[in-house]
Amino acid sequence: MAHAVKYHPSLSLLEQYTEGTLEAEVALIVAAHLDFCPHCQQLRHDIEADIGCQLAQQPAPAAESDEWQQMLQQILAPADLSTAQDPNVAEATIAPNSTHVELGQFKIEIPRSLQRLAAKRKKWLQLGGIATAKLPSSDNNHLSLLLIQSNTEVPLHTHKGLEITLVLAGEMVDEMGKYAAGDLIINTPDHTHTPKNISEEPCLCLSVLTAPLEFKQGLTRLLNPLQRFFY
Repeated sequence: MAHAVKYHPSLSLLEQYTEGTLEAEVALIVAAHLDFCPHCQQLRHDIEADIGCQLAQQPAPAAESDEWQQMLQQILAPADLSTAQDPNVAEATIAPNSTHVELGQFKIEIPRSLQRLAAKRKKWLQLGGIATAKLPSSDNNHLSLLLIQSNTEVPLHTHKGLEITLVLAGEMVDEMGKYAAGDLIINTPDHTHTPKNISEEPCLCLSVLTAPLEFKQGLTRLLNPLQRFFY
């Protein structure tokens, strides 16, 4: 039975995504969430329809051209969500081979919107049962894959900026809930948590950080100054 996605981007975030005003890394993580979530696909479709209606109500140019009419027809044409391609992820679907992560007996497929970018990931950095691989991103944000092995926890930490995490496969829990594939979690400097994988399978996540984490306990605090080397 397929998992029902429980944690979604806000309506405001979906509107910004549809309008194309989000930073690239945040737009990517929203696009990957849409791969999992029919509910947000429908919301995005509704937002597009609203934008189309607003454009249609604007006065047409004085010399109304065939191009203007064609544009309106494209905007107002009903979309088939079962086959519609997201313009933000169309390139990823033509990747020649499906990208995946292998861990022992487990082979974890990466969603279509991430396949091309994931192929350019840097080497995995391993610390105990946690591994991270940086993905190409801007200077403003840190985009990475995060792999949490079975019965492993990420040390207690808070955030100097936003931490946006999308579960790609497996499950994890923290002080605020339980998350599975497709769930999108947004943490701010007001949140302190200890993500854990308590299942028998590895958990793979996509993470966007706008600022480094701040670890809060014992020897893990020694990691704080080291983050400048891989952030």
